[in-house]
Amino acid sequence: MSESRTSRSPGHDRHLLGLRRQPGRLAVAIFRLPLKAYRHNAGPALGRTFLAFTHVGRRTRLPHQAVAMVLRYVEASGEAVICAGWGPQTEWYRNLRAEPATQVQLGGRTFTPQQRFLTEEEAFDVAMQFRRAHPRRMRLISTVLGWGNLRDDGPLREFVRTHPFVAFRPTEPPAPQAPPGRERSAHVLSAGSSDPADPRSRPAPSRLRRLRSR
Repeated sequence: MSESRTSRSPGHDRHLLGLRRQPGRLAVAIFRLPLKAYRHNAGPALGRTFLAFTHVGRRTRLPHQAVAMVLRYVEASGEAVICAGWGPQTEWYRNLRAEPATQVQLGGRTFTPQQRFLTEEEAFDVAMQFRRAHPRRMRLISTVLGWGNLRDDGPLREFVRTHPFVAFRPTEPPAPQAPPGRERSAHVLSAGSSDPADPRSRPAPSRLRRLRSR
């Protein structure tokens, strides 16, 4: 789930996913596409399905980019949770343990993140909710990445025990957005057409006289 900015090498696909072993072609393709989208300023098209982040090599001190699927997004705080799909040996996870990520791109937003590592219980709750909300996506990723059958709670809990979960949130939470209905009401009120307390919305006196004379 990480890709270096250096030139392509025989082990390029391995480094793309932060692995010490060669991943399957399908796994490489799935995670390469969203990273390319972010690099070509097409992040908004991904919504909140994938995020990209920049981490620093613990030995080289060079910046690397990685991409991961978002397993939970908290609207109020803007926190996004991801998982180190190949366990604690995932290269980007080891780098994050040494030094926090320097930048996160999520959809059309780029921010400097606060970073935390989830407890096992927190991670299990995230995985349970993701499985319930996105069963097909869960099956696809489990098959592609070789996670096995995670439909039962036992295997899912074992997976969580051996795969770290990381959360990123912006230092400043995103600005709240008004619900569509409320936003429309505010727009109507601003036009002075529906608020009885607004003098501008009342009929003119001459019009009132005409109405009463009818």
